[in-house]
Amino acid sequence: MRVGRILFLPIVPVVAATLFALAAAVYFGDMRYSRAHSGNDVYEKGEAAQDRVDFNEYIRPILVKNCMACHGGVMKAGGVSFLFPEEALAVGDSGKPTVTPYDPANSHILARVTDTADPMPPRDHGPMLTEGEVNLFRQWIKEGAEWKDYWSFVTPEKPEMPPVADTNWARTPVDSFILARLESEGLAPSPEADRASLLRRVALDLTGLPPTLEALDAFLSDDRLDAYEQAVDQLLESAAYGERWASVWLDLARYADTQGYEKDGPRDIWPYRDWLVRALNDNMPYDQMLIEQIGGDLIPDATLSQHLASAFNRNTQTNDEGGTDDEEYRTYAVMDRVSTFWQSFTGVTFQCVQCHSHPYDPIRHEEYFDFYAFFNSSLDADLTNEFPTLRVPFDPAYFERAAQLVPEIRRLRHLVYTGATDLFSGTRSDNLHLDSGWHFAKPIIARGDPPASFPVIDDQLFQLEGTAATHTVLTADFEIHSSESLTAIRLDFPPDNPEGARHSPEPGFIISRVRAWILGEDDNVGATEIGLVRVISDSSDDPRDPRGLLQDNHQGFAVEPVQVRERRVALLPANPVPLASGSRLRVELRHGATIATKPAVTPRLRLATSSEPVWTKLATEAEFKEKEVRLANYMKEKSDMPGVNAPVMVEAHPKNQRQTSLFIRGNWMDKSGESHQPGVPGVFPPMADDSPRNRLGLARWLVSDDHPLTARVAVNRFWEQLFGTGIVETAEDFGSIGTRPSHPQLIDWLARTFQDDLAWDQKAMLRLLVTSAAYRQSAVATPELLEKDLRNRLLARGPRQRLTAEMIRDQALFAADLLSDKRYGPPVMPPQPEGIWNVVYSGNQWITPEGEDRYRRALYTYWRRTSPYPSLITFDAPTRDLCSVRRLTSNTPLQALVTFNDPVYHEAARALARKMQKNASEDLALALTYGYRRILSHAPDSSTLAALEELYQNSLLQTNDSHDALTNVAAVLINLDGAIIR
Repeated sequence: MRVGRILFLPIVPVVAATLFALAAAVYFGDMRYSRAHSGNDVYEKGEAAQDRVDFNEYIRPILVKNCMACHGGVMKAGGVSFLFPEEALAVGDSGKPTVTPYDPANSHILARVTDTADPMPPRDHGPMLTEGEVNLFRQWIKEGAEWKDYWSFVTPEKPEMPPVADTNWARTPVDSFILARLESEGLAPSPEADRASLLRRVALDLTGLPPTLEALDAFLSDDRLDAYEQAVDQLLESAAYGERWASVWLDLARYADTQGYEKDGPRDIWPYRDWLVRALNDNMPYDQMLIEQIGGDLIPDATLSQHLASAFNRNTQTNDEGGTDDEEYRTYAVMDRVSTFWQSFTGVTFQCVQCHSHPYDPIRHEEYFDFYAFFNSSLDADLTNEFPTLRVPFDPAYFERAAQLVPEIRRLRHLVYTGATDLFSGTRSDNLHLDSGWHFAKPIIARGDPPASFPVIDDQLFQLEGTAATHTVLTADFEIHSSESLTAIRLDFPPDNPEGARHSPEPGFIISRVRAWILGEDDNVGATEIGLVRVISDSSDDPRDPRGLLQDNHQGFAVEPVQVRERRVALLPANPVPLASGSRLRVELRHGATIATKPAVTPRLRLATSSEPVWTKLATEAEFKEKEVRLANYMKEKSDMPGVNAPVMVEAHPKNQRQTSLFIRGNWMDKSGESHQPGVPGVFPPMADDSPRNRLGLARWLVSDDHPLTARVAVNRFWEQLFGTGIVETAEDFGSIGTRPSHPQLIDWLARTFQDDLAWDQKAMLRLLVTSAAYRQSAVATPELLEKDLRNRLLARGPRQRLTAEMIRDQALFAADLLSDKRYGPPVMPPQPEGIWNVVYSGNQWITPEGEDRYRRALYTYWRRTSPYPSLITFDAPTRDLCSVRRLTSNTPLQALVTFNDPVYHEAARALARKMQKNASEDLALALTYGYRRILSHAPDSSTLAALEELYQNSLLQTNDSHDALTNVAAVLINLDGAIIR
């Protein structure tokens, strides 16, 4: 027997020795099923294939292994590429066609792969193709060189049930596929697991927790034929179900309670985590979960929950470090959203396409930017305040009212801030039947205080030259158009490069206060201040209130953090201002804010005036005042709701959206490539003609009937969680470089069943899998099975895998009767070793609570990216800097050190010892059996019980305290190999 865990622990010496006696054998190995015909004699011998040569089965694997590194999406050596069929059939630099269908003699590829003097692939790249591989190529070309899309890029069709010899074993259609494969390999399924082991397995898989002893005893005494199915249904209805499966989603969403990077400040995004738990417990259909997380904010009349779901995209990192470029890290965030979308929902390594066409899959470099455009139109911009945010009440009872306030506040913001922007350009307004009549003013002189230079450019505007201090006051004088009166002042802020700013934004600026005067004959004598009463902005997307321009100690008009187009703001006096001939106007712009630690001072200023009476009407209209009051009341009502501001997605108005341009060689600073509109790669089905080209339309495309990957990836993830390894082992890569499915027909049957028959019902799919005979098998491995299928890819025995990091911790607390069933709310800080959490850039501290928050499920533990909870990381939880599709399991002595010495496990051991004492009184065997069952769900056999009794007696000799001795026993039970395996 091989011991699975080696321990070196500062506890009583007999503990480690006892663990060796109790440890179960752990066997892992390597058995690859990359291709069904990987061992076909055709490859080794020079024989021709008996049947027609299938491109995906025979030719593509040879190309991927030997050719694509030099003749794919990264490089096209010799002008030859095998990424697309038209490229493979083209003429290379040699002037000869690479592949000529039906004509092997005129296919240059055969000459190159058989050239012993100058072989292809080159000798330093690998061995020459075997004679069998060359013959396959020759026969494939002779048959017409038929090209096929890779299996995963073809819409799945539901296969027929395979015939099996044993017609009595299968419990669900899943079993027919498993059994057919086993019979073809000369294997038979294992017997069903014992009932205690089976209930523990399915309870942990569906809820992340073992069964209670009461539930276990009820199940063991239930003699109904469908007792197991009834137990499964109860588990699926448990509130713990959503918490267990939410942890899978949090890895995909790269969820954390901090912003990431060096400063890694706090972030209130936990309402998204709670949304996940509720959505899963409510059994929200999988397609709807995807739609709401990708584009919930764009759903017409979106509820607060739907808008909150879009926070999936806001789990990207924000860099607050001084001196960083907000636009750079905003770009990184957009690219991360693109990568996360493809990794999470389609298993495609789309990030490869950022700098070049995909090396192995038919996705072109240009298509990356078509897709990038879907996510390049949101308002977030690497701001410290996480703008835009959604006020999420603590109490879900307020969700409906909060959801009503969101669109109403947005509507009123638009009316109050931008209600007359149709008059900005001087075009006629159909509503007012008047022309705004703007006239540009002639710039005379501008001064900065502290001193800053603002010379006149092209007789049109003032432009900052050099630098200016944060608190610069810009005073600018203009000669204004002769008129009898002035009714409005318009400040224009054009970018330096209007065309380039659309894709390469320029630095933003923030104006805190504006004042204006009509100057007398002497600039400093007789100046009359204009009483400005209303501000009209050209955008309601900005994070600040432009009305702050008329108040001291505010930061009003903000083009933050960058400028993508010319911006304008109009200032209205209460009454027309009389003007004399040759009047001059002075405006004062105060600044007092920074953007990314840099002074946010106005870079360019142009001014226009109007004498149209429409502006006076707008300045004094009662309706506007009523809207202002309503807006203020609604905003106060929203802010008064106890809750947090969670970062969510909000689309910028079309006129404020960036233009997406191709990055030259993937460099975000070089956007001189052609512009791109939202679109999907051509290898996939196109979006519907009437579908909006935004994230909502994209989400609906993802779950459309003919999408080849969405359902496959989903059912493969379910399978991986339940059986330990996905049908496609590389769950993160369904492309041609990933592993082929172990059961190709099964994954397609599951995908079509999930999508069509079950209508994306996640609980129904999980029920189908866990009630199968394949899942219910005993996990005991015979020597024959280990010899033939070491890694259990054929499923001739039940799944045996280690618990996740969260399950291991939660199980220990559960067994000790410490685990709190409190759900939702802000993250908590349970005990962890001293000195772990040192926050350099803030006074934040890890404050361990007393009471039930100390013992909540691991799902609710505060997640800091730069210092994740140590016991979870030790058991292979990711840091969540990026999307994590699957966790790779390690097996190290550090894990045993955690389960023996971490404060949580120590408290759990002591509490379990108290439970053992209380429930077994003076009977040591009963006490030990009780503790063993709470952890492993079945009673120990006689030899195990004897070992536990010996451990107790030896510990008692050393501690002279029965509770301490039982604590040692409890610590061993928590640490057993069987305890951390399901």
